[in-house]
Amino acid sequence: MPTPPPRLRPLNEPRVVHVKTDDHDSPLAVTLHPGANRSQAVEAIRERWRIDDEWWRNPISRHYYSVVLEGGQLLTLYHDLEDGRWYVQR
Repeated sequence: MPTPPPRLRPLNEPRVVHVKTDDHDSPLAVTLHPGANRSQAVEAIRERWRIDDEWWRNPISRHYYSVVLEGGQLLTLYHDLEDGRWYVQR
């Protein structure tokens, strides 16, 4: 029997991450991999915005952050205000 092809992950599927925040809920550090004991500091927040949509159907309420991590990696994070979790969007 032939081996099935590897399962593909859809592009831009958000993934849950752990984010340490300040008193204003802005990201300070991100742990990108589950179980990792090392987080990466957020060096800069380049941009932030909020999206509230589809309140009549399936509500979406998110704070997005475009951040620069230590070492220069760029990420887009969002805090889902409906479920309370943080996600990375690639």
